[in-house]
Amino acid sequence: MSSRFSLIAMAVAAALPTVASAVDFSYSGFSTAAYSQSDTDLADVGYTSQPDGIDKDGSFETDSKLGVQVSAKFNEMFSATVQGVAYADLTGDWEPRLDWAYVRAKATQNLSFRAGYLRAPTFMYSDSIFIGYANTWVRAPLEVYNLSPVYQIRGVDVTWSTQLGAFTVTFNPYFGDSEVDVSSQTIDVPEWKGLATTVNLGSWQARVGYSQVDLESDRNSLAALTNALLAVPVSMCGGCAGEVSRLSIDGAQVENLSLGVQFDDGTNFVATEYAETSADGNYVLPDRSAAYITYGRRFGSFMPYATLAGQRRDQGFTTNAIPSTGPLAALNATVNAVIAAAGGTDQDSYSVGVRYEVPSFSVVKGALVKLQFDHIDADGRGNLNNVQPGFDGKVDMISASFDFIF
Repeated sequence: MSSRFSLIAMAVAAALPTVASAVDFSYSGFSTAAYSQSDTDLADVGYTSQPDGIDKDGSFETDSKLGVQVSAKFNEMFSATVQGVAYADLTGDWEPRLDWAYVRAKATQNLSFRAGYLRAPTFMYSDSIFIGYANTWVRAPLEVYNLSPVYQIRGVDVTWSTQLGAFTVTFNPYFGDSEVDVSSQTIDVPEWKGLATTVNLGSWQARVGYSQVDLESDRNSLAALTNALLAVPVSMCGGCAGEVSRLSIDGAQVENLSLGVQFDDGTNFVATEYAETSADGNYVLPDRSAAYITYGRRFGSFMPYATLAGQRRDQGFTTNAIPSTGPLAALNATVNAVIAAAGGTDQDSYSVGVRYEVPSFSVVKGALVKLQFDHIDADGRGNLNNVQPGFDGKVDMISASFDFIF
């Protein structure tokens, strides 16, 4: 991975033109100050694998963010952008991190290239996921946006727009690598490729996204179990050895598909998105699908909104490759327990909220105040973290946020 990143860095450096005149610098920023609290200590609401999330004690960290972006325009073709964001990542630490750092070459009015540290357009709002002011909700529906925990990509992308009659069509292919830190390990992404296609017509926007993500990990927390499977003679269990690769992230390839539609005429706002992720039967990363629909209506500076979201596990909880009776019964039970614990279960959520547009003041270009109530109904652990015995699958949660851009 490091050699590829070095090549990208060299390409970025080579792309920078000799600057004979003053560079045109600009800056902008955004922030979200948010507090959320649920009615239970038996489960946390948050992003996948976060050690700490939203519970009965409340949390300022889960949804709060602070970001600053600096851009440098060298000429009409070349520019560079760096963006840093402080937020709580999957390790649970709230601290500054590099979010974007790329050079852009605008070849024509409709064609541009970027190289460096980018945001992968996995879902419809992936580009603006950190900018609370740009989003309707306090947080994007986790049923969909928890399907892929990896956001940044080190690589290149192309953006090409064309007019087809009344339709504006934009193609955005991308390629690179990445890594993601979770609470227990770092997962490498040696290859990540995808394509996002967007079609705009007046107040309508439709989007299709597809990506393939290869995963590698040098840590196997299930080594004792996989070694036991490999030790079973083929004569006793012809399928045991084949189960080993399905119990590891290392070598897995994840496919993500998303379909989204948005309508916004200035008064009515509708957004709906369907997404699915598949890892070819991997037990640690089970196949899942999710969707949401949001409707909001503006009344002056106020916009009440409502969201219905759901996630489904599209893969079973057991395997029949290992005999469930006889000397391998205990091994079968252990493997099935691992499968059942991975990837969560079905979950629905129902949200209502209101956002208020605060008049701009001083250096603040725009600001929003949001209040939101969520009811989560999970079948078992659902899409939640740190689930404890006795949890009944139901969570009520309130959230308040102040979002602004400057």
